[in-house]
Amino acid sequence: MREWMRALSVAGMLCLSQAHGVCQDNPPVAVHRPYRTPQSSLEHYRLAEGYLQENNLQSAANEFREALNGNQDAPWTAVWAHIKLGIIFDASGQHERAVNEYRQAQRTGDNTNGALDQANNYLQHAGAVYLTPAQPLAAPRGCAEPIHKTDPEYTEEARLAELEGTVVLSGVIDETGLAQNLHVTTSVGLGLDEKALEAAKQWQFGPRLEPPYKMSASVCVAFRLPSKQSRWHLIGMQFDAPPGVLRPVVTSALYPIGAGLGPQAMEEGRVLVAIGRLATAKLTFDVDETGVPANFRIPNASEPVWGSEATALVGEWRFKPATRNGIPISVPCTVDLVWGEKELTGDLERQLHDVMTPR
Repeated sequence: MREWMRALSVAGMLCLSQAHGVCQDNPPVAVHRPYRTPQSSLEHYRLAEGYLQENNLQSAANEFREALNGNQDAPWTAVWAHIKLGIIFDASGQHERAVNEYRQAQRTGDNTNGALDQANNYLQHAGAVYLTPAQPLAAPRGCAEPIHKTDPEYTEEARLAELEGTVVLSGVIDETGLAQNLHVTTSVGLGLDEKALEAAKQWQFGPRLEPPYKMSASVCVAFRLPSKQSRWHLIGMQFDAPPGVLRPVVTSALYPIGAGLGPQAMEEGRVLVAIGRLATAKLTFDVDETGVPANFRIPNASEPVWGSEATALVGEWRFKPATRNGIPISVPCTVDLVWGEKELTGDLERQLHDVMTPR
């Protein structure tokens, strides 16, 4: 209970401003509270939403429970009360209780405003897409730790696109402590895979082994951009260009400063900032013959609204189109995006990439 209250007090100090991103000390949102004790599920639900906007998670949880116990005058409040309770429990580290609430939401069979889609998405990943930056996260298993290394170089295109990520290589470390026979097992794209190979070949690993023995290992090469001004992060970009086709090239990738969210995502963004979590979205689309993204699909998102927000962001990007024999053609592209803290730590990014990459 002490940890629960501490989490609530920390969450209550944070808020999200549409104009400036994260802020502190803003006045709380005024919540209209009826003079009489509400009996309506809808009244309790509206009160709970108001408390949630104030980041008063304990009172919000109480009202969501009352909504479930009310007269069910608005049936859809049941499924959404379970989902909002799940978010609150997840915020306090009570992941088993959060999973239970999402399962309760599933049992209602009510998909009002995509409620079941949200519940199914959460349960599919069992909360793994919501990671707390303050928690120590382990590096990928089997990654060899070099005793001496140089930073990898960025390609101009990757820097323009503000691509950050970790390339995972597999190979062997020989008796001299050098990595040999390296190949890419987890790709980031935009030329960074090749730069990772170049860098890793120069790294020194240890301890050295006696000849003729060699040690199989994975080597992780991280690419980071300092002084990020946006809460959006691109952590992967891949093109599905057929043989003989020159892939598209990024020419413009603008990121909003501050929150960078539309009105529909502001409440969700406020909650994520308050509880210190990240949002993710994987998009697939076509870079058409004019270099414009088109035909967006959203194979995965931590919440449906983040797929929409990521689509709005990438829809403004521009490319030099793919060509076959000098003729522009349309080519599919896949991107992985994260919204949250401006500084994306290496451990957090690697685990997010593992979550978002299909098995």
